[in-house]
Amino acid sequence: MERPQRYRSQLVVGIVLILAGAALLLENQELIQVGPLWRFWPLIVIGLGIAKFTRAQSREDQGSGMFLALIGIWFLVSVLHLWDLTFHDTWPAVFIAFGASMLWKGLPPMSHIPYAQEHNDGH
Repeated sequence: MERPQRYRSQLVVGIVLILAGAALLLENQELIQVGPLWRFWPLIVIGLGIAKFTRAQSREDQGSGMFLALIGIWFLVSVLHLWDLTFHDTWPAVFIAFGASMLWKGLPPMSHIPYAQEHNDGH
């Protein structure tokens, strides 16, 4: 039952990312104006990373979610120029995010089993 739900959520996320990317691309080409709210598009990436991290059933999935969330934070800081930082100033943060993700993935396997799997006795 988990498999179909996962595929559905991947389809929804894929469609959202395609639409968001298309809107941003069209705005960059000055064909449409998306508006000032699109300055916060990295929140989508952060949300996807947090969702992947919290739903993860393995260290690898958690590491991928962590990487995605950290990259989203990097985008947010750079796009909004928080603390006067830009992409030029902060690009080494990608190495830090990737390294943190790799460290997390290298930790021993998760010791807990999600509640649904733990209590699934076939009923």
